[in-house]
Amino acid sequence: MSQTSEVSSPSPSRHASPNPGSDVAADLLREGSITGRQSSENGDIPIVSVSNASKSFASADMPPVQAMIDVSLDVSLGEFVVIVGPSGCGKSTLLNIIAGLIEPDTGNVSLDSDIEAERIGRVAYMHQIDLLLPWRNVLENAVLGLEIAGVSRREAESKATDLASKFGIDDFLNAYPATLSGGMRQRVALLRAVLPERSVLLLDEPFKALDAITRAELQRWLSDVLDRSNRATIMVTHDVEEALMLGDRVLVMSSRPGQILLELEVDLPRPRPNDVVRDQKFVEFKWQLLSALDGVTVA
Repeated sequence: MSQTSEVSSPSPSRHASPNPGSDVAADLLREGSITGRQSSENGDIPIVSVSNASKSFASADMPPVQAMIDVSLDVSLGEFVVIVGPSGCGKSTLLNIIAGLIEPDTGNVSLDSDIEAERIGRVAYMHQIDLLLPWRNVLENAVLGLEIAGVSRREAESKATDLASKFGIDDFLNAYPATLSGGMRQRVALLRAVLPERSVLLLDEPFKALDAITRAELQRWLSDVLDRSNRATIMVTHDVEEALMLGDRVLVMSSRPGQILLELEVDLPRPRPNDVVRDQKFVEFKWQLLSALDGVTVA
């Protein structure tokens, strides 16, 4: 579990406000909902721990841009944490820091409580686009991560073939990316990310480019696949309903420089059917997230 403080249900006074979301960000700051460090309620040691991380970017032709500031979160094995926030608030920057692609200016990141751990290659990372190699067929694309890790071609293909049916691509192993739908390409990309069996999976808006029907189908499919695994998953999305359909916790980030304004525990049973969107608790959760986001302006 994260070591951030859980935010309670909205108070009656906020419900009564004619514009309930306009002051939410300020209210959250006053009420202390910015991430604070505390013990995990179930005592789990987090597999990923980010502590007071800040990051800025500079170039020769423009002044420095502070992407995120003082961000902290903990994620344990078996958790699915979703991050939402406006464009440019540092969500992808945070994933890149966790993956080890960049380092924070201040603060630190640890894997398995090891602050000195080399993070590159220890986490699986799926980006917004599938990045499939057009000259490789589905099977060859799926095993790419294993090959880079030094696994033999025969062993890698055996593992991929065994899992292909779970990912719904067993009939397409010899097909090439150009012949696949967007949804099928995303399945291949996720299989490639999952195959190396990393304990941490990062997802950066993996369904952003898909139509609504395919997106809903893959949300259900992803939830089913990950519910059977014991890994920590951190996902970025702009879709509040997607966050609630998939996440155990949802974090709302402020506009740039990004901070965690709100953490919401999604106390809904799994698996979550499509009609959960009509559940009163789901509606209340959605209101909380939208209200927090309504108080955030894009810089």
